[in-house]
Amino acid sequence: MKKILFSSVFAWLLFGVVNAQITLRPFVGLNSSTITELDSANFKSKIGYQLGADVQIGTKFYVQPGIQFEFVKNRIQPRVLQESDYRRTNLRIPVMVGYSFGGVDAAWAARVFTGPNATFNLSNKPEDESAFENLDLNNIIWGWNAGVGVDFLSILFVDLGYQFGLSDVFKDLNSSHRNNLFYANAGLRVRF
Repeated sequence: MKKILFSSVFAWLLFGVVNAQITLRPFVGLNSSTITELDSANFKSKIGYQLGADVQIGTKFYVQPGIQFEFVKNRIQPRVLQESDYRRTNLRIPVMVGYSFGGVDAAWAARVFTGPNATFNLSNKPEDESAFENLDLNNIIWGWNAGVGVDFLSILFVDLGYQFGLSDVFKDLNSSHRNNLFYANAGLRVRF
């Protein structure tokens, strides 16, 4: 009985994915990252950017896995040293689910979305190395996203979102320090 139920659910999901509308969405965008306060320094926001692509599977209700390269900047304000910039390059892999209020071929449609992401640090470049003694980044940093988007002219989109940090950015510190990120993306919608 369990095998029949599992096979039926799997076939239903596979049929839904095969028959679902698929949209490729390359994009570019801006971000503003805030790391919650450490005992030794404050991390102030600076404007960064990202580029990437995602695949939107479905029309009204959709699933949207993606991949993006994220270039994040912060201004470090240490307690005793002078200020310096801190730049990170990340690979972020989000998986969103959402709902669209409007037709696929309509002049415009509004969307809401949410979902988790995993962020992998590719490089980090502190302007002043002494401000980062004994601070190692975690291998994977988890976040949760929530946002809104607008599709217009059936080929363009704009998304605004916020990532809430779920895990600590740095290893082996006693205080909690999460990365929160506001982002805005714009791009093309290529339907298949």
